[in-house]
Amino acid sequence: MPHDGLHDALTEGAGGPSSRVIAGRYRLDRPIGAGGMGEVWHAYDERLDRRVAVKMMLTDTRGLPGIPGLGAAEMLANRRDRFLREVRTTAALEHLGIPAIYDTGIDETTHQLYVVMQLLRGREVQALIDDTDYDVSPLAISWAAAAGVQIASVLDEVHRNDVVHRDIKPANLLITPDGIVKVLDFGVAALRGSGNHPRLTQEGMTVGTPPYMSPEQSLANEVGPASDIYALACVLYELLTGRPPFIADANGSHAWHHVRSDPPPIRTRRRDLPQELEDLLLGMLNKEPERRLAASQVYDALLPWVYMQNGSGTVRAEYDPRQPFHRPFSGPSKRPAPTGCSPMQIVKAEPNAVAEAVPALLTDAEANEAADLAAQLAQDGKFVQAADLLAGAIRRAQDGVLHDDLMFSLAQVRFLAGAHREAAALFDEVGAAWCARYGANDEQSLLCLYYAAQCRMALGESTASIEAFRAYTAHAPEPDDTEAVDRHLDALANLARLHAARERFPEARRAVAELREATERLRGPNAPDLADIDAFVKRLNRFTA
Repeated sequence: MPHDGLHDALTEGAGGPSSRVIAGRYRLDRPIGAGGMGEVWHAYDERLDRRVAVKMMLTDTRGLPGIPGLGAAEMLANRRDRFLREVRTTAALEHLGIPAIYDTGIDETTHQLYVVMQLLRGREVQALIDDTDYDVSPLAISWAAAAGVQIASVLDEVHRNDVVHRDIKPANLLITPDGIVKVLDFGVAALRGSGNHPRLTQEGMTVGTPPYMSPEQSLANEVGPASDIYALACVLYELLTGRPPFIADANGSHAWHHVRSDPPPIRTRRRDLPQELEDLLLGMLNKEPERRLAASQVYDALLPWVYMQNGSGTVRAEYDPRQPFHRPFSGPSKRPAPTGCSPMQIVKAEPNAVAEAVPALLTDAEANEAADLAAQLAQDGKFVQAADLLAGAIRRAQDGVLHDDLMFSLAQVRFLAGAHREAAALFDEVGAAWCARYGANDEQSLLCLYYAAQCRMALGESTASIEAFRAYTAHAPEPDDTEAVDRHLDALANLARLHAARERFPEARRAVAELREATERLRGPNAPDLADIDAFVKRLNRFTA
């Protein structure tokens, strides 16, 4: 793969991607999940150059088996109504803990209903529970309290809009890298007191997930906000102990226990839990709905425990729901990469990466195809797609040369997209690798140094950019290499501007004198740029006369 200049590397392409586009703008990339009503795709909004999730409604009767009295057409109509209910219900709710709805419509090709949503990054709460060894180090009490506070906040918003979720469970909760808990799947939500959202279940048919269903829900009775509070208590119980309060056993089913059995005191399973929290959970698990707390009261009762300083339990370095309380508006905490971490490992750790089997090794032909296609995408302004394509190829590149070439292409894409901080880090990594392999005078190494300097100048890091430009200009270009000459003169001009902007006029005059000498030498005494350089010198002299 050649290491040409930035624009050359991103203007030779091999056509666009072959994935399907709906509504003229949403390019479906790969499926990332499926449920009873639809399948969810990782996709790109090509108009706004961003990743999105697109949920397509299934058009057959999969996922709805065995409903008495309903034929295939009725089942499909039932599914369609539930799909539309989820879209409308979620779109009407505005809360940080509820995924945003961007668009909806009908695909002209397949006539499927679709909804375009915020693409979430993170992990399901269920996966975090499964990964925790509760016998050795359970989740910290403050961790569980923070998750509970966020869920209670969502439920408060939901209930104030007369919506009941009806399926709060760990698998419907996701924690993002910055610690925000997202409540998912409003497909079985009920809108109370509205003829526009009729019940979509038959008499005697239960909706929900057995380990988390309230007594009234287990009996298929009318449910209200108190059912969500009961389910939240079951989730908190599981977060703290590793299992929900009731399990099906020889004595009875989940439903039987929810209706008949007293919840086991949580402190028999988690001795470090304060009595006040046990009392709170037992109250939330009360068999009588009207005796349970409201979501806002649960929020108030749990909030002080988020700041609990003592107590045992696991303190996770990521996906920490306490982070929004300790570092509000700060985004994910910045953790240094592990010692010896290569650029490839950093890309593998990208949150958007989809877990998959060990990929096949990347061939030279595939690497060139990926770079060409990424170049075409970037030329079309589809920078996110280009970056994801290259990241996928990098994960498969075991050969060091192919890996570094693709990393350079990724750095170029991020540079063109205006992601200068990320691009600078990538240019630094690749430049160091090429310098170690080919030496400090290698053209590719110098190219990385030049673009890293450009990135730091764009970021306003003048000291770092001056140092990088000065290191770059220490290597004289070949006079017949037009692109290298252009970069060399541009670097000298940037040095003069950066020094002048910092009112370091002696350094600026030396840099502009060097620029004038190099321009004359490399472009001739009649180069038109010389007049501009002389005008710049006159402006400098007005400040230093």
